Amino acid sequence: MDISKILEELREEREQIEAAVSALEKLDRGRETRKVFESLSQERQLIHDAALALEGLARSRGKRRGRRLGWISEIDDAKDGE
Repeated sequence: MDISKILEELREEREQIEAAVSALEKLDRGRETRKVFESLSQERQLIHDAALALEGLARSRGKRRGRRLGWISEIDDAKDGE
């Protein structure tokens, strides 16, 4: 899967979560509402962090000197096997 496609999906999901958080902020803050609000806030932060990491990877895509990281080699080898 292309990094730009993944980033676009993450952005769309983040927008949906932000809309849900905005709607929850307007509701009465009962115990269950607070739990859902906290869960959505945590998920929004995780998506934000993932998007930043992917954007960093996208920017750093170029020829590099030295040995590739093992986990990158494993992913590339798995793609070649498909």
